[in-house]
Amino acid sequence: MAIVEVSIVPIGGAGTSLSEHVARALRVLEESSLRYELTAMGTIITGDLDEIMIIVRKMHESCFEGGTSRVLTTVKIDDRRDRAATPEEKVKSVREKLYR
Repeated sequence: MAIVEVSIVPIGGAGTSLSEHVARALRVLEESSLRYELTAMGTIITGDLDEIMIIVRKMHESCFEGGTSRVLTTVKIDDRRDRAATPEEKVKSVREKLYR
C-alpha cells in the first residue's frame, strides 16, 4: 500500500483564493474508493499506487476544467513493500520515540 501526498496549485487565475479549485479536485478523489486526509497544505491519499496515480491525474486535470491555464502539482510517494503502513501508524511510531 502506498501513501501519497499531493498538492495541486492552479496558477494565473483571478484572485488569490484556491479553495474552489481544491474543492473541485477533492470531488474527484471523493468519487474514488481511496482513503484520504485533507490537510491545510495538501492531501494525503492511501491505497494502491496505480489507482492513486490515475486519480491524481484526474485531480490535476480538474483545475483546467475550472478555467485556469496552468497547474503546478507536487506528488510525494511513500511506497513501502515489506508491510502495509497507514499515515496514523507512521505518526504513532514517531510519537512513541519522541520522549525516549
